[in-house]
Amino acid sequence: MMMSTFLLLSILFAPPGGTADSSAGDSYTPISAIHSRLQQHADQVTVRATLTRNGNPIYIEDSTEGAAVEDVPSQDLKIGDQLLVTGWAEESDRGLVFRRASIRVLWPGIPMPPLAITADQAALGKFANSLIEVQGRLVGDGKSDPENSLRIESGNQIFLAHFDSAKGSLLLPRLERESLLRLRGICSIRPEDTHYLGGFALLLRSAEDIDTISGAPWWSLRHLSELTLVLLGIVWTAHVARVRMMKARFRAIMGERARVGHEMHDTLAQSFAGVAFQIQAAKNNSPQGDAVLERHLDLALDMVRHSHSEAHRSIVMLRPQSLDETTDLREALKQSIERMTEGCAIHVNFAVNGTQVGLPLYVEDGLYRVAQESIANALRHGNPKSLQVTLDYGARAVTLAVMDDGSGFDPAQLDRSGFGLSGMRQRIRALHGTFTITSQLGEGTQVRAEVPRRGVSLVRFKSVIRAYRNSYRKIWRPGGAV
Repeated sequence: MMMSTFLLLSILFAPPGGTADSSAGDSYTPISAIHSRLQQHADQVTVRATLTRNGNPIYIEDSTEGAAVEDVPSQDLKIGDQLLVTGWAEESDRGLVFRRASIRVLWPGIPMPPLAITADQAALGKFANSLIEVQGRLVGDGKSDPENSLRIESGNQIFLAHFDSAKGSLLLPRLERESLLRLRGICSIRPEDTHYLGGFALLLRSAEDIDTISGAPWWSLRHLSELTLVLLGIVWTAHVARVRMMKARFRAIMGERARVGHEMHDTLAQSFAGVAFQIQAAKNNSPQGDAVLERHLDLALDMVRHSHSEAHRSIVMLRPQSLDETTDLREALKQSIERMTEGCAIHVNFAVNGTQVGLPLYVEDGLYRVAQESIANALRHGNPKSLQVTLDYGARAVTLAVMDDGSGFDPAQLDRSGFGLSGMRQRIRALHGTFTITSQLGEGTQVRAEVPRRGVSLVRFKSVIRAYRNSYRKIWRPGGAV
């Protein structure tokens, strides 16, 4: 009884490198020893090994090496079966191959674990027909490939991982390009598997032979493109929101100017008119022959009329109806010049040169206000006979020039602290432009404002950056809300 138990255990647990199989009565050879045996003589060889991949050919492996068995009759074999293979062994550049072999199943077993190696080691051919495990990054999805293969990159090697059939690839979960995978399969160096001489291919057995170690890195070309589109969308949305906010602010300023203009018209201008009427009535009812009284009344009446005219000009400059989102700069300047010089004995020449381009509303408003102030100053102080207003749309800049033939002035005696002059300078400086005034006594005055076109975009960009910077300063300053 004890002897029979010992014999049974020796059969079940005999190492693959043993010299005999008691149940079969045949001797068998380790697969790695067949190479030296083939150099001496060629005869039938019997090996005991584990089935590692089914199909045609099938692949077997013992504890020493792997081999392929070709032209195997259809049998009900399962991966992990312990087999006794007897056949003619041949050594080729594809590895060890058995032909005209007979196979007998000894007993069902468990699948043997793969040997973990690198792709560079697998490409050397030492592990041909053996079950191996390698890691690599997916560079091509072959689900649509009629050969059902995946393209894998690992180190300096690029290899293919093949499925048994189309069913194997259909069961494969969705894999992203550039994912890091762990793959298990038979190492094949056959050209029909590798698709080129040299290198290796991996023959997968099922979808379970693939594990995803990590997904595709976020810095892939696709993800970077998506991130760039998202950032561009955010920047564009912020830009649109900022432009709308600036337009709303501009409309609010225009509305406030209109309100102040109406208030001045209804109060100050009407009051001047009333005072002039009362002075004229006093003059009409004054005693005849009082020359001193008449002279003072005439002087007061002239002062009131002059103040009324100045108030009217201020109201015209405050009211924004000439320049809005539906009126261009050319038409607004034309209407403003006609109103300001109405009733004056002055020759006005207004010209526009170049192709008119659409400018932001705040840029047009800046040039419009500078033109208004320059014309008002010429009429108020220069007493000119002719006035030349030119708007020039150049390739790189938009230039406004206002020239008169009035009395002129000495630039050295110019009061640069005045509100009109400082206001014009600040407007053009805010647009990154240049503002100059040239004049000589008795030879008139020229006002020139030049705004570069690139400065328009720069002003937009800097205004957006400045607005966001100020908002963050308010949030993060000490004592502010976080």
